[in-house]
Amino acid sequence: MRYPTIKSNVGKKTIRASLYTKCKIKWTRGKLFVEEDPNGYLYSGGRYRTKLLPQDLPEWYVCGYMYKQHGYMSAKGVCHLSYVPNYTFDNHMHKYDMLYISYNEPIMPYESCLGFTHYKGYDHLLSGPVLVEFVNAVGKFSNYNVDSILYEIKHKQDFYYERNKNKAI
Repeated sequence: MRYPTIKSNVGKKTIRASLYTKCKIKWTRGKLFVEEDPNGYLYSGGRYRTKLLPQDLPEWYVCGYMYKQHGYMSAKGVCHLSYVPNYTFDNHMHKYDMLYISYNEPIMPYESCLGFTHYKGYDHLLSGPVLVEFVNAVGKFSNYNVDSILYEIKHKQDFYYERNKNKAI
């Protein structure tokens, strides 16, 4: 997967990646290792150690839990979004919803040989509560109309509250 370049200069530091994570997760010989920088530096694309700290990132980076770790994703420069709500599981608001994000090419759905719908052309994938905050940030920092996605998110929230109105929230 290629990561798009988003350039921004903060002091003498250049910010180029669309994703920065607080730690690096890697598999070595079948074992999972989590590597965190003792100085608090971020990892570009979740892989490469940088000299950036979270406070060095511009305001258009959305903080949240993504790719099974805490990280920051750029809401600036987004060209295409595709929101796929999941109405099968009604016990979580957005846990199983998917937001496909592309900084360059259009996101295209296709059907697999087993009849499942998959997507290609995306750079990142978000799920969980951070996707709502990310869509709002895209509306603010990118030249992208997010009204249809916000409508779908509202529809999913109404569905969730209707199905869970008897539960203590």
